Amino acid sequence: MVEEAAQLQFSQENDLLNLLQATAQELREILQQHEAEEETGPDRIFNENRDSAGIYAKLFLSLRKFCVLHTQRVYVLREVLCGTANTLTEHRMCSDLACALPNGESQVAATNVDAAGAHFFQDKVTDVILNVLEDVHIIMRQLHVMCRRLDTGIAFLPEVNDGSLNTQNKWGENEPLDTTEQTKTGLCDISVQLEQSTHQNLQLTNVQLLNGPALDQMTNSAVCMEKTRDEMSPFLHTGDEQTGDDLPCETMASDYEKKINDESRGEESERKQELVTVGLEDQSDDRSSDSPHVCYITTPPEVADVMTCKVVDGLSSLMVSGSEELVSSVIRIENTSNIKCPFPLTVAVPFQASYRGNYREITVKVVDLERRVSYVTPTSTEGFYGGQRGSYAVIRVYSLGVFAVLSRLRTETFTIPKSGLSLKLSVDSRICLDYLPGSFTTPVFAQVMVQPVDAAVLSSLKSKDDSYHAVLASTPLLYLNQPSTLKLRRPLTFILPCPPNSDKRRSGEDFERPVLVSGTLSHQRIRVDSASVKSPKDCREQMTVLGWMENHWKVLDKVNVRNLQNGLVSFELTENYDRLIVLRVQSSMKLSVAASLVEELEEAVKIFSVTILLHQDPLDPSSVVVATLPSRDLSWELSELQGLAYCGLSEPSSEIHMREGEQLLLKFSGNITCNDNQGTDSHVITFHNQRKKQLYLRLKEVDPFGNYSSPHYKGVASLFRVTRGHLVWNGDAAALSKDCPLEDPVCRLPLTLPKGARTVFRPVSAKVMQYRHSDSLSDELLSWLCDELTENDAGLLVVSLRLRRSAVQIARLRAPHNLSQQAFHILTAWRRGLPSSFPKCSMLAQCLTHAGRPDLAKELLLRESTDSEQRKPE
Repeated sequence: MVEEAAQLQFSQENDLLNLLQATAQELREILQQHEAEEETGPDRIFNENRDSAGIYAKLFLSLRKFCVLHTQRVYVLREVLCGTANTLTEHRMCSDLACALPNGESQVAATNVDAAGAHFFQDKVTDVILNVLEDVHIIMRQLHVMCRRLDTGIAFLPEVNDGSLNTQNKWGENEPLDTTEQTKTGLCDISVQLEQSTHQNLQLTNVQLLNGPALDQMTNSAVCMEKTRDEMSPFLHTGDEQTGDDLPCETMASDYEKKINDESRGEESERKQELVTVGLEDQSDDRSSDSPHVCYITTPPEVADVMTCKVVDGLSSLMVSGSEELVSSVIRIENTSNIKCPFPLTVAVPFQASYRGNYREITVKVVDLERRVSYVTPTSTEGFYGGQRGSYAVIRVYSLGVFAVLSRLRTETFTIPKSGLSLKLSVDSRICLDYLPGSFTTPVFAQVMVQPVDAAVLSSLKSKDDSYHAVLASTPLLYLNQPSTLKLRRPLTFILPCPPNSDKRRSGEDFERPVLVSGTLSHQRIRVDSASVKSPKDCREQMTVLGWMENHWKVLDKVNVRNLQNGLVSFELTENYDRLIVLRVQSSMKLSVAASLVEELEEAVKIFSVTILLHQDPLDPSSVVVATLPSRDLSWELSELQGLAYCGLSEPSSEIHMREGEQLLLKFSGNITCNDNQGTDSHVITFHNQRKKQLYLRLKEVDPFGNYSSPHYKGVASLFRVTRGHLVWNGDAAALSKDCPLEDPVCRLPLTLPKGARTVFRPVSAKVMQYRHSDSLSDELLSWLCDELTENDAGLLVVSLRLRRSAVQIARLRAPHNLSQQAFHILTAWRRGLPSSFPKCSMLAQCLTHAGRPDLAKELLLRESTDSEQRKPE
């Protein structure tokens, strides 16, 4: 049945082509006789107009039948492509549920590379089908336009014919009037039947493809349409000749026509609507974005009016995983009405990437309303929006949700044919993979990622563990993803860059060299032991290959590594490994240590050294800014904050190590807290390597009468680390899970606030009485005590008094060569810091006893009592 239907359809197409060619040939013959119009007179012109009208009608009907036939075919193709695209999209979304947010870091690290190849393959296939689907839409619109134009031409033919008859009537005024009326009536019948034939022609297109040729007779005028009816009769038939068997097919054809007409009207209205590009403003409450527009969207005007955008940077921790780095704000795009969005939509998200290069690429992570994750490759990363050119990730999306621009390791995909492949990676042309012919029995799809290893990272690991000193250099980490079910039938050759040992020329020298740690660590000088750079002549170098198998690193001691020119190494493998690395080590190194080193090295490239800054506004000390910055950018950020009139601690905080997307929970203690309206005692700072995160706060004192012995209010800001695995999705922010206990703070920052002058209102009737406390501890008594103290006694006394180091340093500066004067200045500073009503003498006596001089304490109390009796009024 299928073969018969195909043969019948092919026969119909041949008949239509033959009819179209014959009609075109007949039309050319009529046009060639146009030169004789002036010689033949009005009768000849009238007959030729009638003949040409019939030819045109037959030509238009044939062309329209072709358009309708191909419209149906393209429609069927579009339905198939839509179903296929929906199936692939749903399959990808289901597969992405494995990495639905939030996800554990270990699980992501284990499955991210394994599933990347399948995901990339599905994304490529889906993109191709969607592009073809867009082309099919364009073809359908063009076919509808052609049908409408042919309908206009068919409807225009009766008007032309009518005009010709009216002209003939003017020329032949002696002819009877009833003839003209009859001709007009006939022409009106022809017009009606032509329109009916055009309407039925579209209805019966599907019938002809299912049940064979259906005949439709056209009743034309006696002179010019008889020939057209005879030639078109194999393709057209009237409704009277249809049998009962054809009625179901007519119903199907009518439904198809209705659907085609509805889609045609919808696509026509959509085509008439002009797309506009508008910038969406931040609708969130805080509006932390500096730019007035956080993204740009290209849609019809009525859809753009109902689109809203919010900056939800609180979700930034949940938008990154593995080696991904956030380079833009996290935004949420929503449709606030019931207007259907004409997907796909074009969205442009601005971003700023500090470090791009060949090893990394830009992608957009999209989380829809059901929290399904997908990655979209931008069509372009540069654009002109809002009157200025900049970096914009332009993507086409089929769903709304949360969007974030990420920087991740570049994935290079390739197909390995059965004839073999020799590939140089575009990310690094020094890295080569050579598949011999017959490596696989079938073409294989594979992909590779390269993680560069900075020499500073390796030096940092060597400085922490003495067992790693024998490691001299390392190649980049190579992530290779290819089907694990297919075994290599022939050896696979790798060529990787491995820097040579630069310490050979300094063999046997013992020295210390400072290493400037940059990149992912910090601008600090690490002192490397001489053993790490020492290369004795009796120690030979060797190359060690390590591969990832069964969730652990394995030393491939049976693999032979060859040194090539220009710092390249080459080796062959006969098994599949997901990750590979080559270490240049000394022969004295144990191979068991190499596996632990690579494990730490793989984690170290994802860790950043961070410095925390807390600066105050000198004009408004209660206004502070807290920033988490990579240590490599510390000097630049300090100068930038100073330009903003923020000054702070003389030294920044100690360095802490953080991963991308980890949070710092800021809590206040002491007599200082944060003055905000949120009613919370903690604040969150999220670290992103390529994003600036500054937290602006206003401080206030807890107890205005606290810290009475100091001119400042004092407090402490403690920061606690929160990893991504302990965060959960909570609305538009990442919340700390309930079962996550806070560890010890990674950093403590001291806080001070100056005390303001307080006005004390006393009643008018109050009397101020002078009062001198008996325990005044005069200068003469302190001078005597300082003469009796030795250097050891003074040191122990300072410890017992719990003085500030700054007070002791000032006393030493005022009397650098006199111990008694130094002790006197220290004691007077201690006395000034105590309240006037405080028993100073007894307190000093206790401190002397703790310092090991109870004799001086007893003598001090006796002298103080004697002086008090002498000062009593008589």
